[in-house]
Amino acid sequence: MPGDSIIIKKKKVAGHGGHHGGSWKVAYADFVTAMMAFFMVLWIMGLSDDTKLEIQGYFQDPAGFMKNPPRTKTVISLPGTTRTTQQKQRGAQTNEYGDKVGIGLGGDEAKEGFNFEKDFKKELENSLDLKSLSSHIEISLTKEGIQIELLEDKGGVFFESGSKVISERGKKLIQGITPLLKSTGRYIVIEGHTDKKPYAGTDYTNWELSTERAIAFRRALGGFGIPMDRFREVRGFADQKLKVPSKPFAPANRRVTLLLPWGKKAVKEPGSKVAKDQVKGELGPSPLPEIDIRTKSEKPQLRL
Repeated sequence: MPGDSIIIKKKKVAGHGGHHGGSWKVAYADFVTAMMAFFMVLWIMGLSDDTKLEIQGYFQDPAGFMKNPPRTKTVISLPGTTRTTQQKQRGAQTNEYGDKVGIGLGGDEAKEGFNFEKDFKKELENSLDLKSLSSHIEISLTKEGIQIELLEDKGGVFFESGSKVISERGKKLIQGITPLLKSTGRYIVIEGHTDKKPYAGTDYTNWELSTERAIAFRRALGGFGIPMDRFREVRGFADQKLKVPSKPFAPANRRVTLLLPWGKKAVKEPGSKVAKDQVKGELGPSPLPEIDIRTKSEKPQLRL
């Protein structure tokens, strides 16, 4: 009709989402995956060569790797390495010493450690005075170095019971092992440890006892010819590093530990066998002077 108005209806299209749907999610997922792969590559590049070889071996043959990891073949070459380098690395992992140690030591360090252990045990076996102490001495190779632990019993072995005074047996042991320690050319770290049993009173504690035992041992070694500059650290840990955590009062927790750290040596050329014999001859059978660092006013305290 002539008087009717024209009505125009506009239909709105809802956004652009219907055009590309969820494709942005796929792109985002690809981006996250790429970033994860990138950080995985950075992580792997920071690993040691031995660990890289093990990871490669696992992805090459998971079942075979789990049965015998160190002997897995490496087919894919690592960036910056050659087949010869990888063979040398596998050889270092499976050398006659490294297989027994199992803590990732280099061939030279493992060999040195085993030779020292052999010589140490031989020294104990050849001495009637020291042979009886073998059950109280433990030698082990750690990532830090060659570790010698001197374990006490209820009545005291290397020290008088509850005291920092070195016993006669302790003095004989120190005199016997000093040439071996000196011949390694390595630095020496001495640690004192106690059990959880406290002293009566509060004036003298396990902190003092462990520290003073380590100091007394350092003095004894120095008295038999080990130079002052060979000692890197002398420290006491009281009962903070128990050898037998499940038995805090066990006598084995009372011990002195000698550590010969790996790395740079104190002496460039360790003494030969001839040098060892000369050291023994120079020391002679002279007895170790009494080592008691108590002052006159200090009274020995008994442990409960």
